[in-house]
Amino acid sequence: MKKFLFLLLFSTFFSFQVKAQSISCQELFETVTEYYSNDSVTCLGSTMLVKVEYYKIEGNGFVVAYIKSNAYDFNGSPYIFCGISQQRWSAFKTNGMYGGSWGESFHEYIRDYTCNCY
Repeated sequence: MKKFLFLLLFSTFFSFQVKAQSISCQELFETVTEYYSNDSVTCLGSTMLVKVEYYKIEGNGFVVAYIKSNAYDFNGSPYIFCGISQQRWSAFKTNGMYGGSWGESFHEYIRDYTCNCY
């Protein structure tokens, strides 16, 4: 009986994992950005970030960060990050505004939360 339950749970988990990985990052970006951003910051003075937007959708936090490719890039390229709590977002903003570096704050609070997309 235990073996059957383990196999059932494992197969269910595996099917959810495969389904979760079947969305492209572009599709995820388009879906998330259809909503209005709950909060955003323009990262003035940053050599890395143009702006960062926070979305809260059905209890899930997403961040879209516009990352510069060089010093003359004023638009940045969007990258999406998943599983960002309101507390993590607030810490990112506070440390970015008052800690001196948007890039360091981004690396500490956002960067490790890349979405599981392709």
